[in-house]
Amino acid sequence: MNLFVHAVGAWVAAEAASGRYPRPVAIGLAMLVSRLGAPTAMMTLAAFAFKRLDQAGAFERLKPAPANKSRRLGDR
Repeated sequence: MNLFVHAVGAWVAAEAASGRYPRPVAIGLAMLVSRLGAPTAMMTLAAFAFKRLDQAGAFERLKPAPANKSRRLGDR
């Protein structure tokens, strides 16, 4: 249960750091998450770094290619 609390706190902090919430809400969330301690801070940094890498396209090769839908239904 302790790991779950830290993981949820890290996820919320990463979302707040990425700009998903308005500044007053993000500050309040950061204050709450900071009370969880070092494990949550490390998970937050890892989640934020992963999210930034994903947004930059670092994992595009790992995603499956879309199916070829060039054939229309009438071209059977």
